[in-house]
Amino acid sequence: MATIIVILINKEYFKIRFITNFLYPISFLSSIIFGIAQLFTLFSKEDILIRKTGKIKITADSFIINKEIISFKDIVSINIDATDYEGRLIGTQTSIKPMYSIGVNNFIKFTTRHNKFEQQILISSFRESKLIYNFLSQQIIKNKFLNVSSRQLISIFRDEFKKTEEARNYIAVKIKERKLNKTEGLLMMNYSSDKEVKELRKKYTI
Repeated sequence: MATIIVILINKEYFKIRFITNFLYPISFLSSIIFGIAQLFTLFSKEDILIRKTGKIKITADSFIINKEIISFKDIVSINIDATDYEGRLIGTQTSIKPMYSIGVNNFIKFTTRHNKFEQQILISSFRESKLIYNFLSQQIIKNKFLNVSSRQLISIFRDEFKKTEEARNYIAVKIKERKLNKTEGLLMMNYSSDKEVKELRKKYTI
């Protein structure tokens, strides 16, 4: 970029042929090198060393971590972020950094009365990420997590799931049980307009 500016200034004001002849090849070569670097970036992934230490399995009633079974009913606190996945676009074509994620910026944390668990997890695809959220959300509305706060459980719901009938029924029940206040619960239903919120109040009598 600096080379091009010098060439333009020289062309406009000084007209020294030596400067132009000398800098044109440098500018051309720089452009080629930059283009090649961008091309490599376009297809590159994060350069992070992965060391797999075990597996996490989610069943209808528990997490299984390296053969240790942790029942949902024993969990008192849970936090999960499973939005990263292998191949997720993380850069732009104008940035000199990897374009794609390798899918390891995910974690699951939960606490029982006696232990605390925290694991970083590898997710291979967007479909796998969506399956994790959808499956856990289904277990939540079936009241499998008996000792976790409603707010924390509903925070696991994705925005599109919050609009489903089953999610809204679950939230409405929690409002009526006074585990959520009305305003908070309605916001969690992810409504789109004032008209919709009026309809929700009428439908769920809240």
